[in-house]
Amino acid sequence: MTKRKRSFKLSSLWLLVMFLVGSGLVLLALTQSYSVSRMGDTALRKITTESVQRATKAAKGKTAPFNYAKTSQLTPLTVGGYEIRELTGHSGYDGAVGQLRVPAVGVNLPIGIGVSNAVMVRGAGTFKADQRMGQGNYALAGHYMTSKHLLFSPLKQVKRGDSVYLSNANQVYRYRVTRVRVVDRHAVDVIDDVPGQKLVTLVTCASAKRNEPNRLVVQGKLDSVKRVAA
Repeated sequence: MTKRKRSFKLSSLWLLVMFLVGSGLVLLALTQSYSVSRMGDTALRKITTESVQRATKAAKGKTAPFNYAKTSQLTPLTVGGYEIRELTGHSGYDGAVGQLRVPAVGVNLPIGIGVSNAVMVRGAGTFKADQRMGQGNYALAGHYMTSKHLLFSPLKQVKRGDSVYLSNANQVYRYRVTRVRVVDRHAVDVIDDVPGQKLVTLVTCASAKRNEPNRLVVQGKLDSVKRVAA
């Protein structure tokens, strides 16, 4: 075999390997996106007044993880694990206590208690125990993904004046975004209550890179409260 033919075969083999690896990565990303969307949509469809009451009651007295700094990034493997757990009836998810919507950027997610990945693989998680919509600073965490339409990734496009809606199946709380900023991950005071103000605060990583040191914070003030139509 001539050197030219050997070089051509090696180049062809290398290209085939790169193609297979690239195809595998694309397939993993598509599978991850599908699984995250499916689990979130399933949790949303199950929201009723009764289910919210059950989920809230189930969370009482539990030491749910509320420390966002301790959450790990989602990978296709971890997402696949949660998908299998859900399909086998061992999801570790007590159900949603509400719904978060930011129509301007297409966010529509269930809200779970705490910031465990069992909660945040589906949607938003509460930062503080026993926080209530329409009172104090209702703070939520969510994952920033490489896929720009998943979970909290669209918050990168939120602007001042956009509306944020929280619902607990009985009432809808509309907040108006007043501030969008990037802070250091240790700036935990952004979720503190502010005397005399009723706020919503949404927090996610500033990018999808591993060990991202900054957080994107979207904050709004309560604008109106309406009962959910029967």
